[in-house]
Amino acid sequence: MSKVLQGAGGAAGLALGPAFHWRRAAVTVDPPGETTEMTLARFRKAQHQAAARLRALAERQRAAGLREADLFDAQALLVEDDTLTDGVTALVLEGQSLTAAIQTVVAQMQAVLADLDDPYLRERAADMAAVGVELLRVLAGDSSPAPIPPGAIVLADDLTPAETVDLPNHVAGFATAGGGPTGHTIILARARGVPAVVGLGESILHVSDGSLLLIDGDAATVLIDPDDADVQVAQERMATLHAARHRQAALRDQPGRLRDGRPVALWANIGRPAEARLAREHGAEGIGLFRTEFLFLDRDAPPDEEEQYAAYRAVIAELPDCPIVIRTLDIGGDKPLPYLPLVPEANPFLGVRGLRVCMQRPDLLQTQLRALLRAAAHGDIWIMLPMVATLADLVWAREQLRQAAQELASAGIDHRPDPPLGVMIETPAAAVMADQLAREAAFFSIGSNDLAQYTLAVDRGHPALAARYQASDPAVWRMMDLAVRAAQQAGIPIGICGELGGDPAAAPALVGLGLNELSMSPALIPAVKERLAQITWAEAQEAAARALGR
Repeated sequence: MSKVLQGAGGAAGLALGPAFHWRRAAVTVDPPGETTEMTLARFRKAQHQAAARLRALAERQRAAGLREADLFDAQALLVEDDTLTDGVTALVLEGQSLTAAIQTVVAQMQAVLADLDDPYLRERAADMAAVGVELLRVLAGDSSPAPIPPGAIVLADDLTPAETVDLPNHVAGFATAGGGPTGHTIILARARGVPAVVGLGESILHVSDGSLLLIDGDAATVLIDPDDADVQVAQERMATLHAARHRQAALRDQPGRLRDGRPVALWANIGRPAEARLAREHGAEGIGLFRTEFLFLDRDAPPDEEEQYAAYRAVIAELPDCPIVIRTLDIGGDKPLPYLPLVPEANPFLGVRGLRVCMQRPDLLQTQLRALLRAAAHGDIWIMLPMVATLADLVWAREQLRQAAQELASAGIDHRPDPPLGVMIETPAAAVMADQLAREAAFFSIGSNDLAQYTLAVDRGHPALAARYQASDPAVWRMMDLAVRAAQQAGIPIGICGELGGDPAAAPALVGLGLNELSMSPALIPAVKERLAQITWAEAQEAAARALGR
């Protein structure tokens, strides 16, 4: 008899196949007769090997144009972290085995991070657990899990990010007892296009090897032993999805437009220069958000002007004739940097972040602006400011841009002095005062994630309030409407770069609201393009009215 298990989150898609229990290699025992010095030397070697493997995984993701590469870079740093090294060394000197010492210190570091209020650092707790797994994996030597049969659905207690990307391409999907909807494992599954369900609980581990499973990543469910009717329906749905991908692929080189011909620009969000190629391959007509944080994270000193200039030029090289919106440094107390000491805050999302950080450290912004102005001489670069709440914020930033241009001109360095300077509408204050901001800004882009969070007074990372965080709430749409009306009155373009922009169901209403462009993860462009091609301008306006609750 069929049985359905409900998970906590999923990666979109359907998968039908036999269950296969995946298990990690057994924990190793220290070799007999090994001296303390030999044990510590083995530990240091394991650290170097684990860090090298993680960096190699990062390069693999980067070559594929996936921003998740940063995750493996961060874990590589944690493998060789001084706290981990010193803690394990101390326990080994006290007589503990190397395996036990690693497990103890990793658990301690994980517990400390998990108890913090900061969501960014809580996420690092899962990274610490993964680091422990990687170290023990290296120490286990050639011991590796049994090979996975083609077409199988992998079952596991949990999978680390490294284990997730190591799953062979012939795997149909996977399901885990642990994990959540925002964890790295499910994010990587989505990036790879692998159907998956996480957070199913212990019940999934009691499924027998070979049992037929049906994964529905969209509904986050696993159907055990589906009957013939269930299988037929699933196969029909999979055929429909396959056909949709082929249809959407055929639209790649066509510009975004409605059924009646009204144009809608479809741009891409990227987090690294390598992702620009992925954007181009999915038919992006521009870059609506280039996050520059990768340049500043996981290092001991800020990037210099030349490094930043090279990164911006690399994106231009991939999309030489397209607009490229580059957001200035958007960081705060929730993501501390070694060279940027910020006072710990009870609520970093309402504190010193985004442009406010640059106001405290204008030297960081000046370096970035000089690099941007130099790159703008070679392509259509637009500069976007995050966390703007007042007109004074924008006026201050414009003066910083003027100073940067003046310095380059004085030095005789080639640059464009006046690229478009725009504002990210992500605070209610910016939406309400959009008419004033529009007098100084060259464009607007709606950051729907934070705008929803601030409008609804809901921490979007709070597990108990997840149901209250709804970007579809009419209150959020009315905030967006204020910004759209102000932009239209001032005659400046306005788009969206938050997650809502990549939702095919929301796309008609966003266009009907009056947005000029929608920016999203590159892989989402084909589905949104197809959805918009099915509707008219009148239908889009009707959808917008419904979204506004009118």
